[in-house]
Amino acid sequence: MASSSGARKYPKRLYDVDKTPIQSRSMNHSCFLANIQAVVEAVGDDVVSELRESAVGVILKLKELEYTWSASCVHHFLANQLAIESTHEMWSLIDCMPLRFSLYEFGEITGLNCDPFDNNEIWDVEHESFWLEMNVPTSEGPTLKELQALFPICRNWSREKRVMIGLLCLLCIGIFGISSNSRIPLHCAKRVMDPEAFQ
Repeated sequence: MASSSGARKYPKRLYDVDKTPIQSRSMNHSCFLANIQAVVEAVGDDVVSELRESAVGVILKLKELEYTWSASCVHHFLANQLAIESTHEMWSLIDCMPLRFSLYEFGEITGLNCDPFDNNEIWDVEHESFWLEMNVPTSEGPTLKELQALFPICRNWSREKRVMIGLLCLLCIGIFGISSNSRIPLHCAKRVMDPEAFQ
C-alpha cells in the first residue's frame, strides 16, 4: 500500500543485504537433465513421443533444447526474497522492485499442471505386481537408481510398462529433482499406472 509520501512499503527482506539463504531454505541441486538421455535410450523411440506429450513432457523438451539454467540468477532471487507468509509463492526484490513468482507463474511458464490435489479424492490402483516386477518395495515409490537398474532389461517390456518407467524417471529427475537414492512419494508414483489420474 502506498504511503502519503508516495513511497511504497513492502514486507521486510527475508535475509539481510549481501547474506545468503540458510541451508534449510536452499534449493535442490539434484535435477540433472543430462540423466534423461539414458531414459530415452532405455525406453525406446516408440515411447519417447508419448512421454513428450505427457503432463511432464516439458522436462523432456527442456533436455532436447539443451536448456541451461543460471544458478546465479536463481541465487539472486533467493537471496533477495521478501518475508511473506505464503508457502506457494515467493516475492523478491529485483532492482528495488518486487517480483512475484508463484505456482501460477510456474504453471504458465512450464505448462505443467500446478493445480492442487483434491484431498477428498478417493483414488487408488493396484500397483504391487508392477512394483515387484521392478524389484521395488510395494509400500514405497521407486528411486532413480532402482529405475536405472531396469534400463538393460525394460527394452523387452510392453510399451505400456516402458511408458510408466519413463514417466517415473521424469518425475524423479525433473519434477521432484531428488537424489538418485530418494524415493518418489508412493501416492504420486502410482499415478503413472492411470493415465487420467497422472494428467
